[in-house]
Amino acid sequence: MRPTESLEKLAVGLRAGPDEEAHAAVAILVKPNDDDLELFLVKRAEATGDPWSGDMAFPGGKKMPEDRGLVDTVAREVLEETGIDLRGAAAMGYMEPLFSSVRNTLRVQPIIYSFQEKPEVHLNYELTRYLWAPLNALRKSRCQTVVKGWEGPVFRIDGEVVWGLTYRMLEMILEMLED
Repeated sequence: MRPTESLEKLAVGLRAGPDEEAHAAVAILVKPNDDDLELFLVKRAEATGDPWSGDMAFPGGKKMPEDRGLVDTVAREVLEETGIDLRGAAAMGYMEPLFSSVRNTLRVQPIIYSFQEKPEVHLNYELTRYLWAPLNALRKSRCQTVVKGWEGPVFRIDGEVVWGLTYRMLEMILEMLED
């Protein structure tokens, strides 16, 4: 399937608006390349007391009282963390919110944005790395491993392990594209 067809298929499976009852939002930045879709992942810095310390993730964070909604939340967080400005960008759509396994009362709203070119990235202190992960490479990298005392399915990409909530979001995207 060509990348443009994949984007169209992905869009069909998305919601038209966010679930504003969610407590946090992440941005799933998608960019077509020659024969695949690439997704933007970041690596969180090591920090004492942070249950997601050192994990690969989508950029985003918790909704603050000053945010007018989850779109504002994700735009603020992505700008702070990566320097990528989503203010004024149109979301491609919204996935079903998921609950975190680490904090089972934390509901996270994934918001998908499509880019034609890779945006310029400037990581802040909360992040140590970013990468554009091709979906085909992720699909082929599925395996089982132990991460932070938890054993289960993960993706391995460019020397990194993607697990937990981010893994589940990626699986949902792969399922939407395979249906």
